[in-house]
Amino acid sequence: MHSFSFLRHPLLAAEDTLGESVSDLGSTPYYVMVGYLVLLLVLGLFGWLKSKSGEEDYYLAGRSQGWMVSSLTIMATFFSSFALLGAPGLVYREGVVFALFSLNVPVAGLSVYLLGARIWKLGRKFGYVTPGDMVADYYGSKSSLRLLVAVAAVLYAIPYVVMQIQAGGLLSQDLFGEEYFDRGAIILAGITTLYIMIGGMRSVAWTDLIQGLLLIAGMLVSGFAMFLVFDGPGNFAEAITTELPESSLTVPGTTGLWTWPMLFTVCLLGSVGSMVQPAQWMRFYSAKDTKTLKRGALVFAAVLTTCFILGVMLIGLAGQVLYPLEYSAQETVAQKDGETLVDAGPQKLDQPVPEEFQEHFKFVPADPAKPGSTGQVTWKWSGKSKEFDAESTVTRLSALSDNAAYKAAVGKLPESITEGKRRPGVAPNPNVSEFDAILVTVLKKQLPARLGSFGALFASLIFVAIMAASMSTADSNLHAMSAVLTRDIYDQFIDKNASENRRVWVGRIVIMLATALALAAVIYGRNPEITAKYDFMKMIAKMGLMAIAFSAQLLPIAIDILFLRKGTGKGAAVGLAIGLLATFLMGPLFGILADATQISVLQDLVKTFGGLKFANMHGSVWGLVLNVPVFVLVSLVTAKPDPEKVRQYEEVLSR
Repeated sequence: MHSFSFLRHPLLAAEDTLGESVSDLGSTPYYVMVGYLVLLLVLGLFGWLKSKSGEEDYYLAGRSQGWMVSSLTIMATFFSSFALLGAPGLVYREGVVFALFSLNVPVAGLSVYLLGARIWKLGRKFGYVTPGDMVADYYGSKSSLRLLVAVAAVLYAIPYVVMQIQAGGLLSQDLFGEEYFDRGAIILAGITTLYIMIGGMRSVAWTDLIQGLLLIAGMLVSGFAMFLVFDGPGNFAEAITTELPESSLTVPGTTGLWTWPMLFTVCLLGSVGSMVQPAQWMRFYSAKDTKTLKRGALVFAAVLTTCFILGVMLIGLAGQVLYPLEYSAQETVAQKDGETLVDAGPQKLDQPVPEEFQEHFKFVPADPAKPGSTGQVTWKWSGKSKEFDAESTVTRLSALSDNAAYKAAVGKLPESITEGKRRPGVAPNPNVSEFDAILVTVLKKQLPARLGSFGALFASLIFVAIMAASMSTADSNLHAMSAVLTRDIYDQFIDKNASENRRVWVGRIVIMLATALALAAVIYGRNPEITAKYDFMKMIAKMGLMAIAFSAQLLPIAIDILFLRKGTGKGAAVGLAIGLLATFLMGPLFGILADATQISVLQDLVKTFGGLKFANMHGSVWGLVLNVPVFVLVSLVTAKPDPEKVRQYEEVLSR
């Protein structure tokens, strides 16, 4: 891939003149990160010293968290590495359209306000620890609903933990070199696992307090740093409006993914779905009172919306100016007569490619040794500068060969370049290892050049904020998954007579095993063949959105228990089971399973289910569109929950 050096932004000249030594952050990140990790271990030890024996203290910190700790731990769990790596990566790739994603934060805050307080009331009255406790108790389900809620929890938590560990590897890779990816991932996973196992919810909450403050500071300071790089907000705004291509300034974004249906479903279902996932549900239980949760909800909505607009958004857009995206229009050189391939194009061009086109145009002939192989023509460009005149460029390129298939392919190039009939391919700038690395790249290469040693320290502190964002969500989800699998699986199906202390130790073992599984998935996901086919494996934000699709299947049950109380246990179980299955079959995980097993029936089903998607919407829709009607219909013909239990719930919720 060409670097298109003639298109580099003037601000990048500092990198050339100051040399590699200035853009290098030196040893500062090592000292800052080591100090931070030691602090986390100290907090974990302190949490252990303050803890009491038993599940309620280990999993819910004695249900005594104040508004500051509650709001920051909910905030830290919600945004994760998505905030400082994933979201800037999507803004860098898609442009301004992803700013509308910030609307999901007020919706999520409203969910905490409306759902959280009601969940707290029921949890405090009946002593619930996990979501499964409440769901199974209300509907009178002995096993099926607990098991299904646990499955939803695992399908959400594992991908979310994977993306946090991946963020640790990515940060280490971009700071210290590619060979440090595995080391960074292992260190983040190991430290996080250690302090959760030592101190439980109390340690998780205290570290989330520190990490939540770092997350907020990191987002706002990163946005402010962009103004420093561009010498003020005026120059920044001018650069955005004049130097970004039109696709980066309009809906549906660079790739065309972010249509209005996608934005609407992500902002509504994605945000609410992320608030009924087990880690957040347990945070509602652990709050001191409902006033604590409602105050925390207002802080959450106000602070994180500001952080997104003035932090994440600015980073991604600045990245597009400083490191323009690389686009490619590609056409197949082939003609077909029915099903018979009659011409796969020339093996070489009759004339050399003109010098002025050599950085942009590439012809790859078909491979005669591979039956069905076809040739390709590609036009590449960077940012706004396409260097392509539809009429004259096509005429000159067509003249390079008399082959009809070649000429036809060249004639189609304008459809992706100038006519807008198809979206071109998009890749990060060669100076940016991957989309999610845009924040690290900008800060690492720009701040030391602009601010010297202070810039290196400044950037290092933001990198610690990235680590904090990753660890705060990893610890929350590992801790919640430990509670769910211990209370809802081990306690119900394996050892019903286990003591509380025994269950706590089983939970610690679950944390270790889940971390090992997530770490293995991160390393497996680095396989180029996997990332080439499954975009979500290399983009943190996409993996997060995929995980939320599973937790969103708990929404019908949550709404029924907290507000409606019309459904039945069998309706809830069948609806949830079908919703989870549909989400799995319509999502990328089923495709990975089909490819891994190479079972032709599964591969055919992947294509069939993919063809059923009638619109571009968030993955939760495909589960809910079956989950909700099945829940309603089955509830109409099956036995209602115990009337006394319904009366108790109504009495508690009416207070």
